[in-house]
Amino acid sequence: MRTLALVETGHVEIIDAPIPSPKPNEVLLRITGVGVCGSDLSVFFGHREVPSYPWVMGHEAVGVIVEVGSDVTNKQIGSRVVVEPNYCCMQCAPCLSGQTSGCENRIIIGMTTPGLLADYVCVPSEFAWVAPTELPTRELICLEPYTVGAAAFRRSKAKSGQNALVVGAGSTGLMLITLLVEQGLNVYFMEPHVARSELAKDLGATAHDSSNLVDYHQCFETSGTSVGMETALELVHPGGVVTLLGLSTDPAKITPASVVRNRLTIRGSMIYDHPIDFASVMAKPPRSLSKIIRGEFRLEEAQKAFEAARSVPGKSWINFEEEQES
Repeated sequence: MRTLALVETGHVEIIDAPIPSPKPNEVLLRITGVGVCGSDLSVFFGHREVPSYPWVMGHEAVGVIVEVGSDVTNKQIGSRVVVEPNYCCMQCAPCLSGQTSGCENRIIIGMTTPGLLADYVCVPSEFAWVAPTELPTRELICLEPYTVGAAAFRRSKAKSGQNALVVGAGSTGLMLITLLVEQGLNVYFMEPHVARSELAKDLGATAHDSSNLVDYHQCFETSGTSVGMETALELVHPGGVVTLLGLSTDPAKITPASVVRNRLTIRGSMIYDHPIDFASVMAKPPRSLSKIIRGEFRLEEAQKAFEAARSVPGKSWINFEEEQES
């Protein structure tokens, strides 16, 4: 089978590998599509070290079950599934408290264990979610990052009718905008990239206007910059909530007195918690994510896909279906 591997920083190649066999608790998937994520780009460009080379990347995967392990009773061959690519142990203190996003033994697909950019992969049955039938593969690859936004929304306790500002309209921000609009919030955004801004508007959000200030009850920082955090804290209404999704190691200027006097809540939102967030999204998927998909590539074009992903105003993905059918 074909497997896409990072052979050195900034360079991927297709290599041949045997088709794996599922363990008793696993399902074997024929992959039909994989999304390109910002964390993939961190690996590709060498900002995040990998355990070894060649290294298989990719975690936002959709596939069809072609074989089930001997202990699997709740999955059927032929079912389309979306992979939840963060395997929690369900035994450590964070897991037992329901906060599996903080699992002390978390296995991160494509980061700490080989990824899903291959014709066939095995995944634990518990982390293979039967996909909504109404969405095509190109939209299903968005459900994992969409679930990141769904978890942030849940944790923020945002409500319909509130004003929400999304700082950053990359793919995570665009997914979150889609969710917030569907949940009935009045959604605004900040994004310097012109094409991304136009896409955010097309999704139903309004560009922030410094000359016409809005009382933002909720601010979601998705840009992953310290400036983004500072901006959210500056613009959130007194008594409001700032939810941080972006990861930045740069220090941010924050005055404790302003947080206290303005009665602000600052919440970090790390990925999602198993199983509640994926279960919620699968039970009530978004109506459509088609507008966010802007870059489609074949596996042979994967090098181009990774190099171009940062300039694409929306989501990029690698389509396995067309080649498997030919």
